[in-house]
Amino acid sequence: MSFKNLKVERIEDQLAITLSKLYPTDKFDLVKIGEKKWFLSDKYVENGDKIYSFEIRPDDTWIITYPRSGTTLTQELVWLVANDMNFDEAQRRTLIDRFPYIEFTLLYKHILFCFSIETMMDSHTISTIISNNEKKNLYKYTVEFVQNQLSPRFIKSHMPLDLLPTVINSDCKIIYVARNPKDVVISWYNFQKDCKIFQYQGTFEQFCNNFINDHVNYSPYWEHVKEAWAMRHKANLLFLFYEDLIKDLPGTIKRVTVFFNKSYSDEQIAKLVEHLKIENFRKNSMVNQPSPRSTMEPKEFIRKGKVNNWKELFTPEIEEKFNKWIADNLKDTDLIFPN
Repeated sequence: MSFKNLKVERIEDQLAITLSKLYPTDKFDLVKIGEKKWFLSDKYVENGDKIYSFEIRPDDTWIITYPRSGTTLTQELVWLVANDMNFDEAQRRTLIDRFPYIEFTLLYKHILFCFSIETMMDSHTISTIISNNEKKNLYKYTVEFVQNQLSPRFIKSHMPLDLLPTVINSDCKIIYVARNPKDVVISWYNFQKDCKIFQYQGTFEQFCNNFINDHVNYSPYWEHVKEAWAMRHKANLLFLFYEDLIKDLPGTIKRVTVFFNKSYSDEQIAKLVEHLKIENFRKNSMVNQPSPRSTMEPKEFIRKGKVNNWKELFTPEIEEKFNKWIADNLKDTDLIFPN
C-alpha cells in the first residue's frame, strides 16, 4: 500500500474535547492511521511519507519499540556491541548523535511551542532568534539528519512496523523490544506528565483507560508488539523482552553479540554490564538526554528501570481491568512475557 492510500480517521466530537483538556499544550489534532488505526499526531498525515518511504541501507540498524519499553538502554547496548565496545567514543558523543530518533520533529512540530513556554515568547519569534547551536541540536531530531548519517547508520523509532514498510522489507538489522504493558503504562504516564511536549493533566486512572482504549500516542499497544512478534523468526530481526534485559543483562548482551556476528571476552561483557547498570546509566550525560531544551530532569527521563514497578501504583480495580485486557489480547497468540 502506498502512503497516500493509508486510511485517515480524524479524532472528533467528545473524544477530541476530552483529549484537548488532558493535553492543553498540544496544538495539533490527533488521527488514527491505517487499517490498524495507529494513534498519532495529524502531522503524520503531512510528513509521514518521509519515514514510510525512507530509503534503507543494508547496513542500517533499527531499534523499534513501543515507547517506554527500554529503548534507550537497548540503544546504548546495541551501539557498543556493534561498534567494537568503543566506550571512548560513547563517552564523547551523545546517544542522540550516534542513534537518532527519526520521527521526533516529524510528529512533534510544536517543539518550538515548548521553547515559547520557557521564554514567554511566541513560536515565530523563537524560531528566528534561537542560536545556531540550538538549531544544530534540533537538526539531530530530523529525518534529514538521519538520511545524511554515514554508514552504518543506527536509527531509533517508536513507529509500528506496519508503518515502516521499507524497513521490514529490507535486510537491515532490526531489534524490537517489548515490555509488560503494566510497566509500560506507568512509565508512559510519568513521562507524559513530566515532559513539556505533552504536559498530561489527567489522572493515572484516566491515562490507563486511554491506554487500554488505544487513545495514547503510538497505540494500539498490542498491535505494535504482536506484529513484531509475528516476524521474530526473520533472520534480520531480533526480538527482545525488557524483562530479560533487567534480569539477565549478560545473557541479553551475548544474544545481541551473536546477532551482530561479534565476539567479546567475559571481561568486555562485564564492563558493558557495569556501564548499563541503571544507577550508572542514569548518571551518564551522553545517554540521559530527554530532548532539546527539555525541562525534564534526568531522573524523570531514565527512571527506576524496574520490572513489576506497576505494583506500586495500580489499584485493585486497575489491576483487574488490565488483567482482563491482557488475557483477552493474548488469546490468539503464543506471546508470553517473561514475568
